[in-house]
Amino acid sequence: MSKNIEIYTLDYCPYCQKAKFFLNEHNVKFKEIPCDDNEDEMRLKLTKEYNLSSLATFPQIIIDGKNIGGYSDLVEKYNTKQITFD
Repeated sequence: MSKNIEIYTLDYCPYCQKAKFFLNEHNVKFKEIPCDDNEDEMRLKLTKEYNLSSLATFPQIIIDGKNIGGYSDLVEKYNTKQITFD
């Protein structure tokens, strides 16, 4: 069963690029939501929507409706088998 993965990104963000590369490298389908046109608004929206303890950074990765954090969180959770892509 495939997972529903959304990734909120900014064009100039190196960690956004790394996260997309990581997902592509693992043949994972995801929906990218670019936030360049409304960055500040999206930071606030994501912070509030996922009850984050500090202002949202980019990327924000959502798997099956659950916020797992950014690029380093994605890699750590994958490496420790807290998330899988199959």
